[in-house]
Amino acid sequence: MHPPIRIRILASGSQGNAAIVSLRPRDAAPMHVIIDLGLSPRKLCGALAVENIAPNEIAAILLTHADSDHLHGGWARRWPFKNAKVIARKAHHHAIAHAGIQTTHMLDAEAESFNFFPQIKPIALPHDKAGSTGFRISVDGSTLGWATDLGRMSSDALAFFTGVDALCIESNYDLHLQRRSSRPDFLKERIMGGHGHLSNAETLQAVLHIHGQRALRHIVLLHLSSQCNSQELVRDLWNTHAPELAGNMQVATQTLPLPWVCVGQPRYCNWSESLFAAHHSSLNSSCAG
Repeated sequence: MHPPIRIRILASGSQGNAAIVSLRPRDAAPMHVIIDLGLSPRKLCGALAVENIAPNEIAAILLTHADSDHLHGGWARRWPFKNAKVIARKAHHHAIAHAGIQTTHMLDAEAESFNFFPQIKPIALPHDKAGSTGFRISVDGSTLGWATDLGRMSSDALAFFTGVDALCIESNYDLHLQRRSSRPDFLKERIMGGHGHLSNAETLQAVLHIHGQRALRHIVLLHLSSQCNSQELVRDLWNTHAPELAGNMQVATQTLPLPWVCVGQPRYCNWSESLFAAHHSSLNSSCAG
C-alpha cells in the first residue's frame, strides 16, 4: 500500500535547499511537488532522475521565499517544469520576478488553501523584511508541516502546525556558538532578533509544544548553520531533553539527501543503499529541459 504522502529532503542549509514531496490521494491521480529550488538545475534534475520523476511531472513548486539558497539563479536560464504551478506569497512577487521566474501563482498569507491544490495551506512566518512561508500538506488523513527560515514560532504558527504527523522545521543555530562567533553584531542581531532563524532550543520547545497537543511521528530538522551548529549539538540536546522524541528525529544536511519519510506511517519508507549511492552520484547530471 502506497503512503498518501512521502517526502525526501535533498539538501538543507545556507548553500541550497530543496525537497521532493510525492502525494497519492485515494481518489485522484498521484502528483509530485517540490519545496524550494535552492539547488542548481543540474543537481535537482539529477535527483529527480534517480527517483524516475520527469520535470514535466512536477505539479507544483512551493517557494518559501526568494533568498538565493531557496531559489537558485540558474532556474532563470533553464526551466524544465513545463506543467508546474509556481506558488509563493505576494510579498515575494518582486524578488521572484527579479530572479527570472515569471510563472508564479501568488496568494495571500491568510488564504485557507489554494483553489487548485486544496490539500496545501500556507502560513506567513517572520523572516527578514518579506518573511517566509510555511506549508501544511494533507492527504487522506496524513499531514506534513514545513517551517524553515523563521525567527520565532508565534501562537498562530504553533496552532497551524499542531496535528501534523510529520514536521520539518529548522534548527539553525546553537545560542552559545552564535554569541561567541566572529560574525558582526548586526548579523547576530538579525539572526537572533525574532525575524531571522530559530535556535536549537527554540525549535525543541516548539516541537515539544506541538507534540504535546498531538503526537508527532516524524521530525526532520532543517537548515543547520555550518558555522554555529552541528549535528552532535542537536542530538545531544534532544537526547537530554526529549529522549522520547529523539528516535523519531533526523537531521538534514547540506551534502547528502535523507531517506524518504512516509508521512503517517512509523519510521521511514523502504529505501536501499544502492539507490542512495546512485542518487548521490547523479547530483551532477543534467536537466532534460
